[in-house]
Amino acid sequence: MSAIEQCYASGGDMIIKTVEVRAEGESATLLFSQGFDDWTCGTEDGRELTFPGVAMGDALPKSDGSGYQSLNIEIDNTLGNVQKVVEEYRLAGKRIYITHREYLLSDLSYPTSIYHLTVLDREYADNTAKFSCGFFDLLNIGYPRNKLTTLVAPGLKYI
Repeated sequence: MSAIEQCYASGGDMIIKTVEVRAEGESATLLFSQGFDDWTCGTEDGRELTFPGVAMGDALPKSDGSGYQSLNIEIDNTLGNVQKVVEEYRLAGKRIYITHREYLLSDLSYPTSIYHLTVLDREYADNTAKFSCGFFDLLNIGYPRNKLTTLVAPGLKYI
């Protein structure tokens, strides 16, 4: 049993949930943590980031064998900064990625759970930014293979 599973089962350690939002080709990120405290945590790639606390909620995907797994995240958007940044990226035609990490309070040096997601849909209402995110290429099978697109096979657009 992993540390995060043990925590969920026993209720012993506190879980810290964080979100990192970035756009394709951009180095700047938006950082958030659930709650009122700011947390400095280590990431899987060796960075140390400070996640400011905001009102945030998430709905993790069901653990089933269906082909559609999505994670829904709601972030406080009272000042409008989340909407402004995300919509600038969308207007530039950039794909938006969200990394959802969970840490245990006893060990903030490395996440216990990591989800790498792509934003599929977004909605802004009632001072809240709502993102529906999906998993893509879970098994990393897309990289070394040639993909059939209309640039490679122009006849595909007529099928």
